[in-house]
Amino acid sequence: MKWKTKWIAAFVVAVGVFGLAKLEETGVIQKPVTQYVSSGKDFVVIKKWVASMIGDPEDARITVSADPQEVDPFTLYESMQPYKNGVIVSYADPLPIEAQGPGLVVFTGFTRESGKTITVLYDDGDEVTYGFVGTFTKLPYTTVKKGDTLAMMEEGAIYLMVKRDGVNLDASLLPTYLSGNGGVETAR
Repeated sequence: MKWKTKWIAAFVVAVGVFGLAKLEETGVIQKPVTQYVSSGKDFVVIKKWVASMIGDPEDARITVSADPQEVDPFTLYESMQPYKNGVIVSYADPLPIEAQGPGLVVFTGFTRESGKTITVLYDDGDEVTYGFVGTFTKLPYTTVKKGDTLAMMEEGAIYLMVKRDGVNLDASLLPTYLSGNGGVETAR
């Protein structure tokens, strides 16, 4: 499907959601519509629903020749220090911050704790916040696939916070998370 049709479909869904919310707010609609689209997880569900309607394959792959021993640059950090609800991870060189899987960008902006920040809600339920980034390459409510560049790090350090099931992963678990094993268990 062409990109124009996808944008039109996304626009229609967005206008529909905001229109229904406005009708609920003014009392025209008595059913609570906004409770169905009030969190980032709801946006992921809507994204998948719209993608299924327009036939957008989530796992479209292109075969290319490449070195199969690709190294994730996030695993090559120099140091990691706890900071707020996450960690500050330092690197020798700036690097692109890439999506770890399919998901939805739920925030791009500036916060007091982490400066320029981007937050992605991945389809597996993890919500990952990357702070102290240099430049954004994705806008809020943009869908991403594994390997998409989210932002560029211009400094030698970034802030990283991971939420799983609404709970921040402990800083001691983040080295395992960065090593590519996103399946670390949260302490409950």
